[in-house]
Amino acid sequence: MKYTTRLYLGFSSVIILITILIALIVGMLNNQNQEISNLVEDRYQKIKLINHIRVNIKNIDRELNEMVFENANEQKVNKIQKIRDASILVDEDLAVLKEIIQFKDAKLQLANINAQIKAYNTTVDQVISLVVVDDIEHASSLFVTSNEQYLQIINTSEELISIQERIMEDTLASTEASYNLYVKIALSSIILAIVFGYGISRWVIKSIIFRFKSIRAVMNSIEYGSENLPRIKMVANDEIGEIAQAYNKMAEALEKHERTEREYVADIEGQNWVSSKLSDLSMITQESAYLHELGDKYLQEIVPSVEATHGVLYVLKNDGTNPYLEKISSYADVAKLEGGVKERVELGEGLIGQCAKDGKPIYLFDIPEDYLSISSGLGETSPNTILIYPIMFNGSVIAVIELASLERFEDLHENLLIQAMNQLAIAIYRINQQAQVRELLEESQALNEELQTQSEELQLQQEELQTINEELEAQYKHSEQKTKDLEAIKYELEEKTRQLQLSSKYKSEFLANMSHELRTPLNSMIILAQILQDNKEDNLTEKQKEYASTIYAAGKDLLLLINDILDLAKIESGKANIQIGEMEFGELVKVTERQFRPVAEQKGIEFSVEIEKDIPNIIYTDEQKVHQILKNLISNAIKFTEKGQVQLRVKFARFAENPNEYISFQVSDTGIGISSDNKQLIFEAFQQEDGTTSRRYGGTGLGLSISKELADLLGGKIHIESEVGKGSVFSFYLPVDMNEKTVPIYDEVAGTIEDLNEDRAVSLPVPDFNCEEVLNGKRVLVVDDDMRNVFSLTTALEGAGMHVAFAENGREALEFLETDSPVDIVLMDIMMPEMDGYETMRLIRRQEKWKKMPIIALTAKAMNDDRKKCIDAGASDYISKPVKLEQLFSLLKVWLHK
Repeated sequence: MKYTTRLYLGFSSVIILITILIALIVGMLNNQNQEISNLVEDRYQKIKLINHIRVNIKNIDRELNEMVFENANEQKVNKIQKIRDASILVDEDLAVLKEIIQFKDAKLQLANINAQIKAYNTTVDQVISLVVVDDIEHASSLFVTSNEQYLQIINTSEELISIQERIMEDTLASTEASYNLYVKIALSSIILAIVFGYGISRWVIKSIIFRFKSIRAVMNSIEYGSENLPRIKMVANDEIGEIAQAYNKMAEALEKHERTEREYVADIEGQNWVSSKLSDLSMITQESAYLHELGDKYLQEIVPSVEATHGVLYVLKNDGTNPYLEKISSYADVAKLEGGVKERVELGEGLIGQCAKDGKPIYLFDIPEDYLSISSGLGETSPNTILIYPIMFNGSVIAVIELASLERFEDLHENLLIQAMNQLAIAIYRINQQAQVRELLEESQALNEELQTQSEELQLQQEELQTINEELEAQYKHSEQKTKDLEAIKYELEEKTRQLQLSSKYKSEFLANMSHELRTPLNSMIILAQILQDNKEDNLTEKQKEYASTIYAAGKDLLLLINDILDLAKIESGKANIQIGEMEFGELVKVTERQFRPVAEQKGIEFSVEIEKDIPNIIYTDEQKVHQILKNLISNAIKFTEKGQVQLRVKFARFAENPNEYISFQVSDTGIGISSDNKQLIFEAFQQEDGTTSRRYGGTGLGLSISKELADLLGGKIHIESEVGKGSVFSFYLPVDMNEKTVPIYDEVAGTIEDLNEDRAVSLPVPDFNCEEVLNGKRVLVVDDDMRNVFSLTTALEGAGMHVAFAENGREALEFLETDSPVDIVLMDIMMPEMDGYETMRLIRRQEKWKKMPIIALTAKAMNDDRKKCIDAGASDYISKPVKLEQLFSLLKVWLHK
């Protein structure tokens, strides 16, 4: 019978017996546990609920006592709520007790306590009612009654607890008797199981001992460290046979582990050998102060260590032109015998030079017999392996070593070589640095000798220098005072610079606001002059019409002067905004001829434009700035030319000092010319060739100054050639390849003055409907604090057949709109007291009934983002002052038609 079968039979019998015993004991314990659970869950739960009722009754009594005797009015509501919450908890506990109490005596006591609690709750409610109406006297007397009821409830609850405790004692006595019976049964069963189990175990163990003795004998014969362990020979195919097989496999594993351990020990010994050799080599590097000494000692140590037969060491040198390798040491040098080893090797020459160039090791195996001979006193042979290894420091090759061996280099030898070469690289670098230091020291010694000679000469000069020293000391004290004075001046200059920067900022803001102040009266003057000039009523004389035309022209000239001043201030403050886009030369010619040919013909001079054929049709630049420069140059040429011609020529230009390509705009005239003394003066602001009070030609003198600054912004320049009485040639050079890098940085804080010249205004589309019918009878609300503007706009609008209402500020405008007076469109000024135009438009757009009403913003401010601010605030459109009536009527017709 197999040992498994025997064990199964024996242990199965024991397990069955133990299972029966366990089932019996578990049943008894389960019964015992059930009785204890009933005792805990039933009896203890009932006592816990009764105690909970007592605690809540005490809480009610305490809160009631504080309400009656402490008279805490501010806490009445909280205390009443606490009493109510406690009463609810008491009712819930009573309900639970009613469900779980089974004994008759306990039920009677529960009914009694339930009745007492109901009576007590009624009394508590009465006391609360009296406290609420502040009848403390009656509440106090009634509280005495409630206190007596409280004590009755406490006594009754204690009796109920006593009943539950007696029930618990009876249950415990019954449980203890059952427990003793269960213990006796369990002990008897265990003794029976032990006897039966012992018999089965003895039968099984006795049959196994003999087989294990033979296994133990084999195991005792094992010797530690042996590579051949004994094996167990078992014939029976049973569990003991399986153990024998497992032992045999374990023996094989132990033999394998022994071999691995031996290899590991050999590896450790190899590393120790490498460390020892590196230590010896380190001593050599520390003791050597010269490269030849280092090379000889190092090769004498390293070549035998790696079982090589020949070795040579080359170090990288530099003769000032090209680096090369120079042999500094060798081991068993065949050159002395055969003359075959080179003393100098160029980079890339042979395997040595290639290794130095690539920085990679080179291995050669199976060397031909005629390549190299290894000789001794007894004979000679050829090497089998050659190793060429670069020696590197900080990633650069500084030397190369070549070794020859009869056998291939082992891994241990290669590991030693890798670490030794790093060590050797540091030593070579150190010796090279020391050699440089020695050279410097020798130079220093030579200089010291020379300085010694010069020192004697200087000694003679010392007395002279002493006198000079005293003079210099006096001058030094004087220079110190000058330095302090210069620092004070520097501080003053810095302070003035800060003031100038602040002044420049204030200047920009002042000019922006001043543009508003100047344009506001100018707006009224131009509008009224235009109305008078139109003379729709036909009631003015020809002389009066001339007066109106003169006033209108004067207003236009004043507007141009304001624009020029704003342009100049914008450029001087560095706030000019360059916008790069396409510029067509064909369009440039059309605009230029259309603008200036009528003026030239009226003056009786010839005007022409000439463009070279190879000029590109389109370049990228700021077209508006280019037009402005050409306008100023051509306007000046026509103004200062009485007869002859004015010509604009466009061609390519290059400069020797600048490789960039430029387009040259040459404006030539046959006018009065400019003297050499005034060629630079005319580019200054408010300066002209003839600056006297009796000058023949008018103008502010700003055109050329603005043009020069604009040309600088575009990356170009303006050059003048002129002779008095023969005319002038102004050349404007514009770079062809202008990109975003040439654009000045835009200052978001200070803003930029907006170009508002007439020729830059956006042209509005002309409506294709009957304009008079659109405006006639429409109601417009003019919101402006300047009555001059209100009068001029009212006159113009009423002349077009519109009904006009006005308001002096935003608040009055809102009040007018709230009266439900019909309004078709609103003209809104921006700068007003109390409430400006931005805030007014925002408030108007918040009302649903006014969201679609057209609002046109009118402003005389000249900030770059003024239009966007108006649109964001709720404006439908935007027009700047001075208002052109044609432009205003065009806007009105478009929005009223919509």
